[in-house]
Amino acid sequence: MKKSKKKILLVQNMILPYRVPIYNLLNQDFELTVAYSLGQAPEMEVDFKMVKLPVFKISRFVIHKNSLFDYSKNFDVVIGMSDISWLSIMGLSFRKKRKFKTILWGIGVRASYDTKFGEITFWDKVRHFLTRKADALLFYSSYPLKRYLKNGFKENKLFVANNTVMVNSDFKTVPKKHILFIGTLYKQKNIYALLNSYLEAFLYNKNLPQLILIGDGDEYQNILEWIEQNQLTNKIFLKGKIFDEKILSSYFSGALACISPGQAGLSVLKSMGYGVPFITQRSAITGGEILNIKDGVNGVLFDDDIELKNIILDIADNKNKFIQMGKEAKTYYDLCRKPTDMVKGMASAINYVLSNN
Repeated sequence: MKKSKKKILLVQNMILPYRVPIYNLLNQDFELTVAYSLGQAPEMEVDFKMVKLPVFKISRFVIHKNSLFDYSKNFDVVIGMSDISWLSIMGLSFRKKRKFKTILWGIGVRASYDTKFGEITFWDKVRHFLTRKADALLFYSSYPLKRYLKNGFKENKLFVANNTVMVNSDFKTVPKKHILFIGTLYKQKNIYALLNSYLEAFLYNKNLPQLILIGDGDEYQNILEWIEQNQLTNKIFLKGKIFDEKILSSYFSGALACISPGQAGLSVLKSMGYGVPFITQRSAITGGEILNIKDGVNGVLFDDDIELKNIILDIADNKNKFIQMGKEAKTYYDLCRKPTDMVKGMASAINYVLSNN
């Protein structure tokens, strides 16, 4: 007789398209339902169940309109977004006589546009108080482990599912000829540091690789005007939003490097998956993804914007150096940062709480 799958509820704020492949993989071993409250369900093929749970806000705090606790009774394990603003998720672990197990999943430390990754603040004490009752904690990286152990959390309750994304496995490598930026066009991402550094490098070397910008955002029109004003319309190309992975893979396959001065998020893993070294500031906004970069091996980390001009010139003059970094990045991704590796970490936390009565 076939053993029935355990029922898992994953509670998120929204279902982001890049998470769908991860959830599909998780659904292979469990009966997964993903609950979301914001935005719309992605228009793509999914293997798991989806349900929209309405919420309301009080100041910065978010609460589900209907009882999340009562809905959670239908599941064996509830994996909740570890965000202290979402009170009804964080409060599940405190409910008495609950039969379902709880796992809180997230970065585990402070990370935002306003604070440095891992910065210690008053909210750490609040976060530790709210997460201590959970049956397990699941982190995007191993970075928070030491801090949680130091604060009295039991080691066997702490798990890591290294954050990653799926890439198009059918992509074909073509001659490397351009530099890539991918992401939302915000000032906080230091996009103008990249543009100004490229302009300065261009004054030294008119044969720079083209710079292709993929993304949209507040600065889109301003950047278009900047490109025209600096007479770089034949060198810098703004492509707008692209979600089609086949089209994205064609840009990555021809990239010598991917540069994002101010943010190092999941684009780090996407670049690595396509064999492209990632270049960013050591102080870049990150959820821990920057920790995958080994400076000079599979990417480049720099300290100050002034260094970026020389890095761009180095890409132009030493293409084989960056092609080799890209090969190292691809090897690293294939070895330990594939979606299946992430799902193994999630499954380990689930199996632990199910076996721990």
